Amino acid sequence: MIRASLNIFARLKKGIPVLFALFSFSVSKAQVGGTGVFSVLKMPANGRTLGWGGYSSAYRNGDATFMLNNPALLGNSNHNMASMNFNTQFPGVWSGNGAYAMKYKDVGYFGMSVSYIDYGTMDAYDAGGNAEGQVQANETSIALGYAKPLNNQISYGVNIKMAYSILAGYVANGIALDAGVLYSSADSILSAALVFKNAGFMLQHYRNGEREKLPFQVELGLNFKPRHMPFRFNITAHDLQKADITYNQYLKTNNTIDLSGNTVVAKEANLGEKVMRHFTIGTELVLGKNFGILFGYNHQRRKEMAPDILSRVTGFSWGLHFKVSKIQITYSSAAYFPGYNMNLFTFSARISDFSRKNGNSRSN
Repeated sequence: MIRASLNIFARLKKGIPVLFALFSFSVSKAQVGGTGVFSVLKMPANGRTLGWGGYSSAYRNGDATFMLNNPALLGNSNHNMASMNFNTQFPGVWSGNGAYAMKYKDVGYFGMSVSYIDYGTMDAYDAGGNAEGQVQANETSIALGYAKPLNNQISYGVNIKMAYSILAGYVANGIALDAGVLYSSADSILSAALVFKNAGFMLQHYRNGEREKLPFQVELGLNFKPRHMPFRFNITAHDLQKADITYNQYLKTNNTIDLSGNTVVAKEANLGEKVMRHFTIGTELVLGKNFGILFGYNHQRRKEMAPDILSRVTGFSWGLHFKVSKIQITYSSAAYFPGYNMNLFTFSARISDFSRKNGNSRSN
């Protein structure tokens, strides 16, 4: 059964025209902001991704969950690797994922990931305000990934994902597809990527509802580490399927009163502002082979989530990456709203390191 599944994935490359037909369908129905379904498909894949502003499609390391950023990132460094993430978002809301990746002969690299969001238990009321007990809400996604090198510098990959959502008794599910390509320079200093994510549709919509659009997006990523500098830089242009991703054309609410008693006049976002909404910028201060400090900035998050009079560090993120024995650990925190941070813990290890005394490590 396993061999049959691997052969099916190996044949996916013969279906590229079908994949791009599906992408074209999704582009025509693209959504941004909070208007798409299945939030589980939009979660940061791991601590490093969160620490770099929420996006990282061009950086490859041993963490198997990077396949959710770009399936083309599956490679030698992921062979026999298992990764887990635990995430605290807001009080009562938990999320996380787990992934495993391996190489199968000369067929290519394969990965599997399971992601979830648990929104917790909530009190339910009918239309008249009468209590009806408690209800639960959660979402789950399962992803199967395949990648293969085209040559020494270019790799390509695809993910097939199933999403399942339960919101207080209302059930929906859908299917999505990712496809990406990765270029790595011969000296491994620079890598660049193009990825199409979450192209697909709902199979079953919520009861008494309509089929909604999945959070399709296109990303361009760049990651580089100057040879003689202790810094790594990560730049991602996201949501390129739509030119203007401002949730509101105006940066401030019209006809409100500021702290000085003056009337605020709405000002439309200019071209520079709209371009900046597409970019996240991240860096890592590399202090050794197994220790680094992460910083990131997400301009769209800051502009959409920060209150006008109390923005503080909304949109900024930071993290630590280090190794304890055979386990790689990353902790990151991102400010979504003053007083509320998303905190994410990542644990990643090579299974073979625990099964034999001298586990062989593989390079990128």
